[in-house]
Amino acid sequence: MWRRIIYHPEVNYALRQTLVLCLPVAIGWLCGDLQKGLLFSLVPACCNIAGLDTPHRRFFKRLIVGGSLFALSSFLIQWTTQQDIPLPVVLVSMTMLLGITGEISPLHARLLPASLIAAIFTLSLIGYMPIWLPPLLYISGTIWYGLFNWFWFWLWKEQTMRETLSLLYRELADYCDAKYTLMTQLMDPEKALPPLLARQQKAVDLITLCYQQMHMLAANRNNSHKRLTRAFQVALDLQEHISVTLHQPEEVQKLVEQSHAEAIIRWNAKIISARLRALADDILYHKLPAHFTMDKPLQALEKIARQHPDNPVGNFCYYHFSRIARVLRTQRPLYQRNLMADRQRRLPLLPALRSYLSLKSSALRTAARFAVMLVFGSTLALFFNIPKPYWILMTIMFVSQNGYSATRVRIQHRALGTLAGLVIAAATLRFAVPEPVTLLIMLVITLVSYLFIRQSYGWAMVGFTVTAVYSLQLLSLNGAQFLLPRLMDTLMGCLIAFGGMI
Repeated sequence: MWRRIIYHPEVNYALRQTLVLCLPVAIGWLCGDLQKGLLFSLVPACCNIAGLDTPHRRFFKRLIVGGSLFALSSFLIQWTTQQDIPLPVVLVSMTMLLGITGEISPLHARLLPASLIAAIFTLSLIGYMPIWLPPLLYISGTIWYGLFNWFWFWLWKEQTMRETLSLLYRELADYCDAKYTLMTQLMDPEKALPPLLARQQKAVDLITLCYQQMHMLAANRNNSHKRLTRAFQVALDLQEHISVTLHQPEEVQKLVEQSHAEAIIRWNAKIISARLRALADDILYHKLPAHFTMDKPLQALEKIARQHPDNPVGNFCYYHFSRIARVLRTQRPLYQRNLMADRQRRLPLLPALRSYLSLKSSALRTAARFAVMLVFGSTLALFFNIPKPYWILMTIMFVSQNGYSATRVRIQHRALGTLAGLVIAAATLRFAVPEPVTLLIMLVITLVSYLFIRQSYGWAMVGFTVTAVYSLQLLSLNGAQFLLPRLMDTLMGCLIAFGGMI
């Protein structure tokens, strides 16, 4: 039972994120400087956005680059403000300058929104501390974040890789179920394609993440690493044989009906998906897989193939299902691959700059989209005489995703979660709760919120909004004045982000 708890991905992730946030607060409280502890705990938010906790063979190099960009962005936003340069001009210049990171590599691209969030958060600190303190805060916070995650990865060794592999096997199981259910049950097969493509893309994204994490494993020196490498190669084989398609959906449905093989195909698919889910648990919880066979379903499918030699469905499914069954039975890959040969592609700075200056550059378009949204948000703040519109701008950055649908869902969750969190905070601020009890409650809320954040962003936002209000209450004792303005700022930021995606 303890393995089910401590090795569970959400529990492990929530423990890591809660400790890296709350330990500085606890140390600051014990040292009598709670304000510095609360401010210090906000730096990991930028590190999370930048993906600095992603296991990678250039882990410490990326930490240095990330911390330097955070500090530089923080200094520039303060210096330009002192020079009376308009905020919209500053934001568009910084966004277009930092946008080149998107041409260097996909991981470097995540430094753009993180650096902008660091600059935007610094807006709230202008006038309250010296100009050198926020950059120092970002540098020391990034060092703390990197050392803590390095220790966590060392402590749990390959558990991060196990979590990703487990998710990949589960996604392949869901994809197998969906493919052989939707393609044979829907009257209009074209409706089955979008959800199938979405599931396939999730599997490809997890495979990409596994490739990145492979560089953190010393595969030639540790037997457990070798087992994980072999499990990843098995997953690559499974993905190829599961995702392959015979013909157009309409033709496949007609051929299945002619051969009367629908029940047998789905029987094979159900057994495969059940085995994949069992393997996902075995990988995650450090267990050896049980014996597996699916001879009877394969024999039935082979019989269908012999009875209908002119119908390609039977032979096609038998060929791929038999290969999948062999892989699942032996736990050995069909094809040998050099996984380390597929290293992350990086462009040096000058070639990346040349590519970035092209109108065909996706990184340039992404930076331009962020720049337009931030300029509009800061201009709107100037119109409404909001001196420090950091909450509007941070909302824009947090809810903006790569696609329209993802951004729309994130906007809905953030707006509703913020509203619910503000209502709860408003109702509880009237109680005179001692400071130690308040900090303990905030710790529990943070842990619970991180348990849900990857599954339900909206519920997590409820908890994070409550902790944000109480953090402001502990910092300046004006948490009640925070409620209505921050709600309006959140709604304005969500609307701007929605317009930017359209």
